[in-house]
Amino acid sequence: MSTNDEPRGIARASLALIVLVLLAWVAVPTRAQRAASVASRREVIAGVPHDATSEEVLVLLPSGAHAPGSLSVIVALHGRGEAVRGPSRGARGWLDDYALEAAFAALSRGRVTSADVAQMASEAQLRSMTRALHAHPFRDVAVVMPYTPDFMEEMPGSAAIEAYGRWLTDVMLPTVRRSLPALTAEPRRTAIDGVSLGGMVALEVGLRRTDAFASVGGIQPAVRGRVAAYGALASSATSCLRLASSDRDPFLRVTRELSAAWRARGITHELVEYVGPHAYSFNRGPGSIELLRFHHACFAR
Repeated sequence: MSTNDEPRGIARASLALIVLVLLAWVAVPTRAQRAASVASRREVIAGVPHDATSEEVLVLLPSGAHAPGSLSVIVALHGRGEAVRGPSRGARGWLDDYALEAAFAALSRGRVTSADVAQMASEAQLRSMTRALHAHPFRDVAVVMPYTPDFMEEMPGSAAIEAYGRWLTDVMLPTVRRSLPALTAEPRRTAIDGVSLGGMVALEVGLRRTDAFASVGGIQPAVRGRVAAYGALASSATSCLRLASSDRDPFLRVTRELSAAWRARGITHELVEYVGPHAYSFNRGPGSIELLRFHHACFAR
């Protein structure tokens, strides 16, 4: 190579090296992807009877083998945006739209960062979550995700919501447990929770079916017009009870009113408030983290 060719040769070699580095970077999964692949796996339970049809139910559970009955269960109900998409797409809301696997990975590594909650939690909240994870590492939890119909126009105690609650407890959960024997059948290790529409339905079903759920929550729950009814539903039979909202949640005021109604009746519960909107960005941040962290803490008691 001549002296004049040397700079061009060096430039070509440098360019080739940069390309190789970029290709390697693209090929390597992100930390969240690596953690999720190790921490969890998806299962699809097909053909679950529902009225005259059958539905798919999705389950997220820790990777690896598990002894029968060793996994606690969280039934997670999605919001109205997924309800209008129909059963096959709606049931995937927590996984495809709310980043539940990333939340699963965050809790599995034992530390929740500001990035995990999309900068919508305070430093004090993050420290509290991490301390709790150090005391009780996140493990042995499965999340069961059925389709939730649009019950927004239904009144509390309606026949439609009552029938859906019976389907959850008497058909859906037994079917999933037969398919995945690692899931517990113990009510004290079974929770129900949801976001927005799903939070409203989870509260109503969970508070009425204390024989099936010992842990009940609602995340940004759509409880407008339901405070009096839900205020009267809560009882000491629910050992763990939580409401979660945020400063730009349109349901923040009524969520606080429901919390006040429970306090007036001496009902022990948590009211957790984050910053952020009533939107997918919240669901992908505090929403999925909150779903897991609260009920895992209840199961550890």
